[in-house]
Amino acid sequence: MATKPLNWTILLIALLGGCRSHGPGKTSGVEELTFWNGFSGPDGKAMEKIVSRFNQEHPRIHVKMQIIPWGTYYDKLTLSLAYGGAPDVFIVHEARVAEYASHGALTPMDSVPGTDMSDFVPSVKQVGLWQGERFGLPLDCHPLGLYYNLDLFREAGIDHPPTNLAEFVEDGKKLTKPGQWGTAMTDIHLVGSTLLYQFGAGLLNPTFTQSTLSSPQSAEAVNTLLSFSDKYRISPPPQGNDAWMGFQMGKVGMVFQGTWMIDSLDHQKNLHYAAAPVPFFGPTKAVWAGSHTLCIPAAEPEDRRRAGLTFISYLSSHSLDWARGGQVPVRLSILNSPEFQQLRVMREFAKELPYIHYEPFAVTANQVEPFADEAIDASLNHIDQPATLLKAASDRIDNVLRRQ
Repeated sequence: MATKPLNWTILLIALLGGCRSHGPGKTSGVEELTFWNGFSGPDGKAMEKIVSRFNQEHPRIHVKMQIIPWGTYYDKLTLSLAYGGAPDVFIVHEARVAEYASHGALTPMDSVPGTDMSDFVPSVKQVGLWQGERFGLPLDCHPLGLYYNLDLFREAGIDHPPTNLAEFVEDGKKLTKPGQWGTAMTDIHLVGSTLLYQFGAGLLNPTFTQSTLSSPQSAEAVNTLLSFSDKYRISPPPQGNDAWMGFQMGKVGMVFQGTWMIDSLDHQKNLHYAAAPVPFFGPTKAVWAGSHTLCIPAAEPEDRRRAGLTFISYLSSHSLDWARGGQVPVRLSILNSPEFQQLRVMREFAKELPYIHYEPFAVTANQVEPFADEAIDASLNHIDQPATLLKAASDRIDNVLRRQ
């Protein structure tokens, strides 16, 4: 979740000035570590179990986990890194590692004991890197995926989920009838980003110096999204429509959402659903994805740094348990295990790993992404033509980049 950037210049002065203080440290021969994350849903319960098991198996290290809602998480994390009380291990979303690493707030990870990077999916090895150096270890991947209602599919005579634009539109028409929609917009950022990637567009150029949002490919991607409601009439306008609630209540046949929403579906009475990879609407195989990255603060005392790396290694090697909480593992040995293949939703989402597409690994990514979301949202709500809105957003992004 994006939050308003804090003044890194002031915070960095404080950080380098030695104002930062550390956590509890060692008590009675036990290294005590603090672990911060934003896992406030079912994923938090899954992580609590893993942490509890780690503490039982490592009597000389004790980890205390603190959950902070994502809405305030990064503000609190940034302030703690600069002014004191920073955690010993913490989660950073993959797109924000560059921001923290560029300001010297993270400890480099030359190696993590017991962790072989060759066991990681190739597409996620870039996660946690900044200027060729590793500052974080990817814990998971959470790509966008397709959820579909099995009962509505059967009633409409559809025997498999759509894999391309033509099938998606055809299925959407079969599923749409009075009081029921074929599809509906859930998350404009995730879905919009996926369409941009699939049409060969994006937010920034490869050097992160200029916006590419005003390209013809970007307009084509947004017009494709717009066609679902305007041309094909298989989706309601996004404004005033709760697509996820509609899917839960059996009033929407297909929706796009992330892996973290599974728990809400599993607890929905009389809902029979399945999952599949996102169809390919454009010429490029791509889907939006994020990753939680495990990091250690800069200037961490050596004893606690070693203990923190032990904990990080444990979390990585036990990510099958984490997958049951709604995340796709990124270790090949776990993905290929019979236990993981029994997770019917996660194994479908994992099929997307070869072509996932992350947010730009740029220091400015958190500042400029909202401009794209606003342009896509305005397009879908007929504020203006997509090309016009995307050009205006692109100009605003370029203004931010010029000030860096």
